[in-house]
Amino acid sequence: MNRVLAGDYQILAESPDPETVYTGSPCLAQLPSGRLIASFEWFRPQPLVEKIPDQLEILVNDDDGGRWRRTAVLDIIWPSLFAVEETLYCIGNARLSREIVIARSEDGGESWSEPSQLFGGRHHNAPTSVLFRNGHVYRAFETCPVGDDAVGRSQWESLVVAGDLSRDLLDPAAWRMSNKVHFPGVPDVLSQRRYEASAADKVVEDCFIEGNIIDVRGEMRVLLRTIIDGHTTGGIASVCSLEDDGERLDYRFVQFYPMPGAQCKFHIVHDEESDLFWTTVCLPTDTWQEREPLRAVGFASPPGNERRILMLMYSLDALNWFQAGCVAMSRRIFEAFSYASQLIRGEDLLVISRTSQGGFNQHDTNLVTLHCIKKFRELALDLKPTYSRGPRPHQRITQ
Repeated sequence: MNRVLAGDYQILAESPDPETVYTGSPCLAQLPSGRLIASFEWFRPQPLVEKIPDQLEILVNDDDGGRWRRTAVLDIIWPSLFAVEETLYCIGNARLSREIVIARSEDGGESWSEPSQLFGGRHHNAPTSVLFRNGHVYRAFETCPVGDDAVGRSQWESLVVAGDLSRDLLDPAAWRMSNKVHFPGVPDVLSQRRYEASAADKVVEDCFIEGNIIDVRGEMRVLLRTIIDGHTTGGIASVCSLEDDGERLDYRFVQFYPMPGAQCKFHIVHDEESDLFWTTVCLPTDTWQEREPLRAVGFASPPGNERRILMLMYSLDALNWFQAGCVAMSRRIFEAFSYASQLIRGEDLLVISRTSQGGFNQHDTNLVTLHCIKKFRELALDLKPTYSRGPRPHQRITQ
């Protein structure tokens, strides 16, 4: 069936010139009052990247997604939004220095506290999942030491922070950090070794980044985007495990696991009603094609970093994923629906995307778009098996 689920969209932000400023880090949250909150930031290509303060914009909506208005501008990058009852939080990184920081709003996103530093040192992530469990809130980060992040990402380390919900989340003493897990390296059988890492050529070193922390039947896992040989090997995620005894966060790498679209950032949400995990991913179509023809027309990065097809996926265990359908797509190689985040709202799934439509390239996106997938649960097969040994039901054949 050639059907796009949410090809029509609402534009929340648009760059006046993607060559000088482009969109990034879209995120959604909802308060118990029903208010929707969206955030996104403005990126600026070299040499202006991160040089301009107040990059993050906060938008709110009180009429079921109709009219959005800007309420605040925050000096935070790569954040996730989350709500604790009617209190709203934004956790991410400080611009330039990249410490882990958090800010709070007690009036629905209208005004915000100054960002409070939770942990020093340079860190990174993107709008990925936030997990509530046993009176704590968890979020993944990775370290990003000083240096060129295109050719140094194999040295980045994954970690998780946990905040005690019974305490003031702006107080660093309310938070703990796990041990750091080094990227284990990719076996040669998973890579052609086709590309050399190069900032100039936009080829990133093999690495894992932008982890999602989830609870799978009582086990905390982190699934991370995994870049292999400049995206030549797509569809592989890194899986880590986290245990929390109340004092120590024990974090370890488990394995690589096939996951469609895991070469690009993804955001996982769990739906209690269907008891399924849901995510949207960018599926590439031709990762082994020659790069030079694409480079000649201005395509950023190797072919595997194609971002023009955004697919909705669902899973029982967040490891084995099934396609529910195509959220949005373009046939133009320079266009993209990427870095999407999801929010379950009643019977529908809202998807916010970092989008390039008629823009500069598939990476330097010119829009933030909001998509609505109506009655999304109806798109899933019933994956839960039965374990009875009763007779197999007969299928009726009609003529």
